[in-house]
Amino acid sequence: MTTGAVGIDLGTTFSAIAHVNQHGVPEILPNLEGDRITPSVILFEDGEPIVGTYAKQAAVVYPEQVVEFVKRYMGDDKFRFEYDGKSYTPEQLSSFILAKLKHDAELRLGHRVEQAVITVPAYFTDVQRRLTLAAGEMAGLQVLKLINEPTAAAFAYGLNNMGQNAKVLVYDLGGGTFDVTLVDIADREINVIATNGDHILGGKDWDDRLIEHVAQAFIEKHGLDPRDDLASYHDLRAKCVSAKISLTRRPKVNVFHDYGSKVLRLAVTRETFEELTKDLLDRADALTVEVLRDAGVEASAVDTVLLAGGSTRMPMVRDSLTRIFGKAPATDINPDEAVALGAALTAAIESAALAGEESPVDIRTHDVTSHSLGMVVYREGALFNSRIIQKNTRIPAEKTREDYSTTHDGQTTVDLWLVQGEDTDPLKCTVLGHFEFYGIPPRPAGEARLAVTYRYNANGIVEVEAMDLETGQILPHRLAAGQVTLEDLAHNRAPMQVALVMDCSGSMYGKNISEAKAAALGFAERTLSSPNRQIAMVAFPGGVKSTPTNDMARIKWAIDSLTPIGSTPMSEGLYDARNLLRPRAGVQRVFVVMTDGHPDDPDGTVAEIHRLRSTGARVITIGVGSEVDKDFLASLASGPSDFHFCNEALELEGTFINLATQLAGD
Repeated sequence: MTTGAVGIDLGTTFSAIAHVNQHGVPEILPNLEGDRITPSVILFEDGEPIVGTYAKQAAVVYPEQVVEFVKRYMGDDKFRFEYDGKSYTPEQLSSFILAKLKHDAELRLGHRVEQAVITVPAYFTDVQRRLTLAAGEMAGLQVLKLINEPTAAAFAYGLNNMGQNAKVLVYDLGGGTFDVTLVDIADREINVIATNGDHILGGKDWDDRLIEHVAQAFIEKHGLDPRDDLASYHDLRAKCVSAKISLTRRPKVNVFHDYGSKVLRLAVTRETFEELTKDLLDRADALTVEVLRDAGVEASAVDTVLLAGGSTRMPMVRDSLTRIFGKAPATDINPDEAVALGAALTAAIESAALAGEESPVDIRTHDVTSHSLGMVVYREGALFNSRIIQKNTRIPAEKTREDYSTTHDGQTTVDLWLVQGEDTDPLKCTVLGHFEFYGIPPRPAGEARLAVTYRYNANGIVEVEAMDLETGQILPHRLAAGQVTLEDLAHNRAPMQVALVMDCSGSMYGKNISEAKAAALGFAERTLSSPNRQIAMVAFPGGVKSTPTNDMARIKWAIDSLTPIGSTPMSEGLYDARNLLRPRAGVQRVFVVMTDGHPDDPDGTVAEIHRLRSTGARVITIGVGSEVDKDFLASLASGPSDFHFCNEALELEGTFINLATQLAGD
């Protein structure tokens, strides 16, 4: 049968496209130039993107108009390619490459190509996978599935070796990324056991080492750096890539380069090249050994080492693998084409399933997660990565945890930070997003119990939902507004507004007001020494003394102006403070009340405190004087640790008030 769906290997340096023909055999579709692989290089000419060999050749002549290695930047929100007044994101640039492959395949096949399976490095994060999907859609493709590159290569190998039971290690070293994956092939099934990798390790890094070596030789001889000129740099890169390829077949090559009317002829031996890049190979070897350790498998138990990616042609790679496994890698499949062929097989299966037809290929694949998925929680005064779905779990995967609760009275929202990574410190992981789940009925702290369900879908993309356990309602969620980062929270840099609500009743006269002023002044100085802090001053009676500011002189003037007189309308002071510090996305609100705790209106005071805490504010109470009503002030504070006495040092730490508290360990 012939299927209209294709498989695409979207590579860092080269890309390929394949389909399953009428005989059920996957085959590469050459591009219009007749090449079986297409350079992942884009030239902008007359406002139009041109992809492929011509673009690669034009890099030397029109370097400002050419962009390459786009895959390396997928997920980097800072990267933009600027040309002719336009700015292009990595996913937009990737869509141009996909569109070229699609267009050429349609001319080869004689019909429209609308469906595709696109491969990604096994170690791609959730963000990178989502952007790859977006690139496919921009190119006019219905992306049936994303499949990990090593899994695709194993699929192609498994089809060629049907009926054999084997443990296969797929070593995929492409132009820009590295993955190593252990799979079990048995009974027409390919089961991924473990995977590891580095999405910024690939043939480009070997190229860069040789470029650096030649450039330094040029500098030493002529005092000029040939990389200073963009055209010269692209020319040097092309020559060094050619030299690297030649060194796979020959023990020695000569690199010639001219720049600034100066010429360099440099002999490079394979031994020198391998010395220059030994640490890169060591990184790949370490990841290979780690994946065996994760799987609990000895190197001797691996039946076949399968190569994918053009960079595996380097003799140093094959020699190293032979040392590790005691056998030479297999050469059954062209490493440049293995991934695209496996993607084509997957595309045929997915397309048939979508159409309700019989699958043309009787073989199945089961992949695993390449990163652990976790939720950031507040535990023992610090942020912690609570891992939910562990690395190397078969996907699709789903897990629900019911051991979370709210952290303060009346909390109606929960901030959920999702991360991917293995470290307990979330700052050492990849942040996937900051979501706000809302609609929790207000209850006392700890009584709103939450169940959070995490999923990795078949594409390795993350999905999450939260449920209020008491009502059984799924909580709606949205991307959290504001520019607060996880690092801001961890280092107490999140925006914060503090209201100093000061008791200026007659009972505060004399020593009491002096102690309160001194405490307020010291507290204000310490608070404003941290970034993103503002303080407002409210007196009761007396009203607003200062709107939110980071001007210490204004705060000092407001504190100095406090004069005890009259009654104790604490609820009015809290009302004024609440109107000054209204809830704002991403801004923490803290209300510090300094008083002896004897308001004229205790019921109204409690009601105002409830309004503050139910909108996510933190309330700190500080007892002043010898007649402090401790029980009353402690009842107003957000928690036991938020009630103090005036003579106690008070440091305002990050509150993390909308994070969940983890009730049980991992």
